[in-house]
Amino acid sequence: MENQPEMKTETKNLELENDGLNYLKETRMWTNFLSILGFVFLGLMLLMFLVVIAVPKSGILGNFEAMMFIPMLLLIAVYFFPIYYLFMFSKHSKQALMNSDKSLMTVALKYLKMHYRFMGILVIVIFSIYLIVFLIALAAGSFFNIFS
Repeated sequence: MENQPEMKTETKNLELENDGLNYLKETRMWTNFLSILGFVFLGLMLLMFLVVIAVPKSGILGNFEAMMFIPMLLLIAVYFFPIYYLFMFSKHSKQALMNSDKSLMTVALKYLKMHYRFMGILVIVIFSIYLIVFLIALAAGSFFNIFS
């Protein structure tokens, strides 16, 4: 126990010039606008979904609605998180800029990181799905080409 080296915690300070603070304020306003717009569109998607569910089903359209139930809810749930993270970045960065609070700015930047990490993973998943569909279509095309 006595032979262990002392742990030094080093903090680094980063100061922004007025231009940097102005850029951050403008970025915060745009992220606030985009997140509120995102919540509005999610609400509209949910409202449309509920209206489609409430309309009486008949024939082929009824089967289509049943098939779209899970993907639509999944889409709404998936897009909620990046919009929420963007909103939380905007909220915390506004408070941090108003109060010159470094810890609030750290929380805000954490939410911004979470937003971009989520979007990056989402892009990777979507591209993977595209690749799989492309490979299946290529295989199916070559399969049917052999037998024609």
